[in-house]
Amino acid sequence: MTEYQPGVCNIGGVERRKRYAFGVAGVVVAAAAVVAVYALSLPAVWMLAVVAPLLAGFEGVLQGAHRFCAGFATAGLYDVSDDGNDRREVTDDAARRADRRKAVRIHVQSFVAAVVTGAVLYLLATAVTPT
Repeated sequence: MTEYQPGVCNIGGVERRKRYAFGVAGVVVAAAAVVAVYALSLPAVWMLAVVAPLLAGFEGVLQGAHRFCAGFATAGLYDVSDDGNDRREVTDDAARRADRRKAVRIHVQSFVAAVVTGAVLYLLATAVTPT
């Protein structure tokens, strides 16, 4: 079993797999949106719609990779159990602050990655589709 480490690790294997699944779903939706823009010859500005599912995708993948759930951190919880059914409260104030800082870093990284990827896709689309 994984151990809880404030600001480092607050989820175990089952919860990590949930985050990865959510991330993959976001990337699949984003890919479908890209295909739709090209297949339907939509204006390039529609490519910016991929930012939302990309944000979800990056959030899920980063949380899984970091073994850290930003939502749990915000709620002051952790669950490093093998079965994902042992949520516990973080009682130490310093640990809660460390968890919140890590959550913010994951949110910012996800946001920047989604916006940059969306912008690149938009720029590529402007080269091949009408604006």
